[in-house]
Amino acid sequence: MTDNKTGRLPAGIHTAVVTPFLHGGIDIPALRRLLEIQLDSGVAGVVALGTTGEAPTVTQSEKDVIIKECAKLLSGKKALTVGCGSNDTQTACEKVKRAASLGADFALVVAPYYNRPSQRGILRHFITVADSSPIPVVVYNVPSRTGVDISAETLAVLSSHDNVVACKEASGDMQSVTDKIKEAPGLDFFCGSDTLLYHFLTLGAKGGISVCSNIEPDKTCAITDKYFAGDAEGAKDTFFCMYPFLKALSCDVNPVPIKALMASCGLISASVRPPLCEMTEQKRSKLIYSASDAGIYIK
Repeated sequence: MTDNKTGRLPAGIHTAVVTPFLHGGIDIPALRRLLEIQLDSGVAGVVALGTTGEAPTVTQSEKDVIIKECAKLLSGKKALTVGCGSNDTQTACEKVKRAASLGADFALVVAPYYNRPSQRGILRHFITVADSSPIPVVVYNVPSRTGVDISAETLAVLSSHDNVVACKEASGDMQSVTDKIKEAPGLDFFCGSDTLLYHFLTLGAKGGISVCSNIEPDKTCAITDKYFAGDAEGAKDTFFCMYPFLKALSCDVNPVPIKALMASCGLISASVRPPLCEMTEQKRSKLIYSASDAGIYIK
């Protein structure tokens, strides 16, 4: 297949950055600090307004501010991918165009949620969005949140679209992941679950869209850097060292745990927007203990 893709999402780790809140609004100074941390690290890029960024409870005007801030700081230095998904195809098209006009480099588009469309409907949704998008599209498959799983066959068709360049895969089903990577060679796959990052790399994935890298970007990058440098054993050792901590990050719904840790470091407030709730002190203590086991020391 001839590769006429409009642009490739850079290989490596892309941080699914949290949205910091303070007194009910967006904490812009904190967001800038978080972006500076990512700029000073080895990550390939930043993903704003995804699941970790609490996109469903961020208003459109707030999203505009966040995209502008990210674009201003990251432009020409790190790739900026912006969550633009909707369960309404026309709305998704509009969100992608708006993000592009504000400086996004790539659009992360989740499978339509709640409606639970057929594979034919999913395919038509993504083709319509990709046809109208001025920037490359990254398909986001996360069945636990959307109620639908994008099949290997659907991804195989999408892989032939010039403007669909990658897939963030977060199904957690490694047999399904294997089928998808095999059947859709025209897409670059990125792991959407930190606990499976090494497994994805062994199947040919180009990296990961990571929650952990909010707080430990370089340790997370070491896994992919070592693997791509030919040191598979070193990558596995680093991954196994971090693995208990990566598992512990699922002790509550994302992004509650990572925000609790970042708050303990003084980076942001632990605030999340309803219906999410801040985690209990008991869970936070266990999480901090798991972090220290991985060499991540939190006050």
